[in-house]
Amino acid sequence: MWKQYLAGLIVSAGAVYLFLSVVDLGQMAQALSQMHAVYLLPCAALYIASYIFRALRWRHLMLPVARVGFWPLLAALFIGFLANNILPAHLGEVVRAYLLGRDQGVKKSAVFATIVLERVYDGLTVLFLLMLVLLFMDLPDRGVEGSLLTTRGLHAAGWLGFLLFAGLMAGLQLLRWQRARMLGWLAFGLRPLPDRLAARLLDMAASFADGLEVSRARDILWVVAHSLLIWLCLGLWAWSLFPAFDLRLGFMAGLLLEVVVALALLIPAAPAFLGTFHLAAAFTLGYLGASTGVAGSYAMVLWLVHFVTTNLLGLYFLWRQGLSWRSLSRGGEAVPEE
Repeated sequence: MWKQYLAGLIVSAGAVYLFLSVVDLGQMAQALSQMHAVYLLPCAALYIASYIFRALRWRHLMLPVARVGFWPLLAALFIGFLANNILPAHLGEVVRAYLLGRDQGVKKSAVFATIVLERVYDGLTVLFLLMLVLLFMDLPDRGVEGSLLTTRGLHAAGWLGFLLFAGLMAGLQLLRWQRARMLGWLAFGLRPLPDRLAARLLDMAASFADGLEVSRARDILWVVAHSLLIWLCLGLWAWSLFPAFDLRLGFMAGLLLEVVVALALLIPAAPAFLGTFHLAAAFTLGYLGASTGVAGSYAMVLWLVHFVTTNLLGLYFLWRQGLSWRSLSRGGEAVPEE
């Protein structure tokens, strides 16, 4: 695991260095001293609401695997995102698959497949919202010094991201629709391995395929609807903090900021998205015309709302389930099995 930590730390160190070289620390301190703290409450409430929509969507994705109640799903979500703030390489996703699979008595590889499918829906939704921003928002024709954030760059990111996530979705759908054939090809490819290991890997792949199923067309519509609600809520979350810094920007600006941050978080970084989150948020606000001091202060406070809210609720659910820090590391090191 130390290699993932090291790679993430290098990326985050570079992002933090670039962030500090672009923002004006004196202006940041002044902007923080003048911040209207009353807006932190609705900002945190909207962030929590996005988790509620995530849990509701996950319940529909889990239906072909098992019927799981709302609270176990919400607890696993917060604990998993807490683990993302501690463990490298987004291993919190593995943690929540491990915990939910263990607590609900279902195959962990099937649970993990629903998380993969969830992330694909997230990616496609973010790119759809980026398309709406590009179509309906009057974007400035300028860039930010030291960044690649330009209108042309946003268009390029949208197309590249669409091709990536559309290809991934096509591959997952192929595994769903041609399950027997795909598993047969995998079994053929595993023939050089020892029989016991090959059988175990094949069983894991079959369980993973189980988790890719969505039982009814109505459930797919609910998944799409909840995906839109999640990311619209996160756009409101970003927008709700603008008045704290006297930023007169509309909802579409908040949506753009959240989309850029979401795309930046795909880059491997240190736990808690240190540096990459701040850089993406600050560059987006600079691109929209904010001063570097205000942009840096906003990015820092928005990240703190994410970090503190996630950790407090994650620790609460960790305590409610009688789990420890060691259990997070064990879950992160576990490979979905059975």
